Amino acid sequence: MKSRKILTALFTAASVATLLGTAPITVNAASSVSATTSTKKSPKLIIQNTPKLSKWGYVLNVNSSAQPIYVGKSNYAKMVNDPSFKGTETVSPKKIKNVRFKVEKVMHFKGVSGSPEYLVTSKDHKYNGWTPSAGLQYYAINSKPLQKVIKSLKKIEGRSPIKQNGKFTSKGTITDRKWLAKNEHDYALAVKAAKKLKGNQRKFALGSLKQMKQDGVLNNVMWQEKDNILLWSVN
Repeated sequence: MKSRKILTALFTAASVATLLGTAPITVNAASSVSATTSTKKSPKLIIQNTPKLSKWGYVLNVNSSAQPIYVGKSNYAKMVNDPSFKGTETVSPKKIKNVRFKVEKVMHFKGVSGSPEYLVTSKDHKYNGWTPSAGLQYYAINSKPLQKVIKSLKKIEGRSPIKQNGKFTSKGTITDRKWLAKNEHDYALAVKAAKKLKGNQRKFALGSLKQMKQDGVLNNVMWQEKDNILLWSVN
């Protein structure tokens, strides 16, 4: 899973570099559901709000250098609707490992292959950057109380039916009832463990698990593409 995340991040970085030179950008500052265009041509990049992620606030750490994080409060306003903007100073993820970030925007690719990128910013907007989900993780993902939740989620993530019997649709939806039953079992264990957490971690874990169920992640092998910070952090 970890190597797959790194490859995804590198691939996305290359895709962005290629596209931003010529592609028009569609911006929707009010909705995460639909986008409007100011050009007659079909856009390749669409920037939208992402309430499912933004609602959690500053709960992310940057854990990859695949895409740069720029230093400077003035960069934030420039980067919100312009992923091609490049600041003059960058910072290593190692130097900001304890800085928490919030997801502000998502940039989707249209008509080309590539994972979404997310605009993340620190609380004072000192650090900002566009990065794939592979470069982000929940700040407390390694905390001991959270490990029982993670353990169950890893079992679900690793239970792809592709290598076993191919019982899934072209969209990655699992149709094997035995596999689904195992996923449901481990999901229940994750919820049970999450209920034992305290404070904000409990709220975050239970909220993420609820979203996971609502998004149909249990019967989809492509769960890493879902907008779910907890799932991004499982590797």
